[in-house]
Amino acid sequence: MTVPVIVQGLGPMGLRILEGALRDPALRVLGGVDVDPDLVGRPLADLVPGAPPGLVHGCLAEAADAHPPGTVVLQAIGSRVAAVVPVLDEAAGLGLHVVSTCEELAWPYARHDGLVGCVHHAALASGVTLVATGVNPGFLMDRLVVALRSATHDVRRIRVERVQDPRPRRLPFREKVGVGLARAAWDDLAATGTFGHVGLEESARLVAAGFGWEIERFEGRLEPVQPDPDGPVLGTLQELWGETADGRRLELHFAAHSGVAASYDAIRLDGTPPISLRFDGGVFGDDATVAAVLAAARVIPRAPRGLVTVLDLPLR
Repeated sequence: MTVPVIVQGLGPMGLRILEGALRDPALRVLGGVDVDPDLVGRPLADLVPGAPPGLVHGCLAEAADAHPPGTVVLQAIGSRVAAVVPVLDEAAGLGLHVVSTCEELAWPYARHDGLVGCVHHAALASGVTLVATGVNPGFLMDRLVVALRSATHDVRRIRVERVQDPRPRRLPFREKVGVGLARAAWDDLAATGTFGHVGLEESARLVAAGFGWEIERFEGRLEPVQPDPDGPVLGTLQELWGETADGRRLELHFAAHSGVAASYDAIRLDGTPPISLRFDGGVFGDDATVAAVLAAARVIPRAPRGLVTVLDLPLR
């Protein structure tokens, strides 16, 4: 039995998700949604060859008209909770599940609990599941780390590193980490508090929850990578760390800049036994995000209802 899906947000990531969903035998694409007036009304097949008959709709209610029970919205419309909450609320009211790529939604309880509380109750009332996932947050720096806990105990220190060359990534990601900016422009964006990789704190809180660690306060840094003071910024370095009252330490290191010698992802758990996992070459984020979204959609029928996290999703 296939899972019916609607893809909402047909930008670069949304189109990748649509292409992946069309190739997934476990999913059945019903349609697409986007607010761009240049896309609304166009045949979906104009955007992705092989897409089912039908037009791109301007709102979710139109695309979901007469949708079958269990329909899942694959949503790629933003990184911030405030931007996606109204759409989540609409989806819950329509009886639609949602798998979102919104990074802040991966663990919204620390910084946005007031915004998402009503959405959680609306989802419960409608019997639907809302969850955010992706490569990071959603897998590499959090869910995979928690999964490794099954093979070690008495963990005293966790260190997770994601180091990547952003040049092969899609343009919005390169812009998000400041590739090619002048230093003054990088500084101005950093001062807004909304620049850089979104989701590092959410990953940290997912890991802490998965290990049952109580970390009251996180500290971090955000810095430009600029080897030549007179040259452009190559990208961004972000770090986040925190400790429990008894000294257990969690460290997350995220670097995305064009000066990376070799991309990689690495996890180190100092426990009994110690565990070290490394992906040489790194995990390509755009494709892995698509995979994470599709995997979540496939298990939605057996997932808990309400607003949940990737830690609540079954593996199959």
